[in-house]
Amino acid sequence: MERLKQWLQAKGLTLNEVKTRIVNIRKEGVNFLGFNLTWRKSFAGRGYLHVQPSQKSRRALREKIGGILNHWTHGRSIEEVVGEVNRILRGWAGYFHYGNSTSVMNRMKGYSQSRLRRWLWRKHGCRHSLWEHYPINSCTSTMDSMNCRPRRSGGQPDE
Repeated sequence: MERLKQWLQAKGLTLNEVKTRIVNIRKEGVNFLGFNLTWRKSFAGRGYLHVQPSQKSRRALREKIGGILNHWTHGRSIEEVVGEVNRILRGWAGYFHYGNSTSVMNRMKGYSQSRLRRWLWRKHGCRHSLWEHYPINSCTSTMDSMNCRPRRSGGQPDE
């Protein structure tokens, strides 16, 4: 630790001793720059560093999406709201799409699609059967959320 302090002082930097700690990554994980780093065993039995977005980062994304897809934005156009959500999702995915993030990305995709479907359902004043009006296959991906269209009573999407 002393060696690190000297090296940082030579660069004109200081070490924050309150936040700094030495950790054995094989025994406990750490959160660093929005990522959670833990040591895990692969199916072959070898150890590897597992890197995924931290819980705090995921919560922050859910709060941002929830802040946009709420009842205060029902008066705005769908294109405007979905464009804003897509910008946030693209930025988040661009930063966190590293390491072992596939399962987290799939959960965040499911969450954002569900929020979008509920927002559309409420915006259009639907009274029943949320999942029939906006089925998941009508929302093909969160990066192209504009494909989410309500179904007519005959089961076909509106054009």
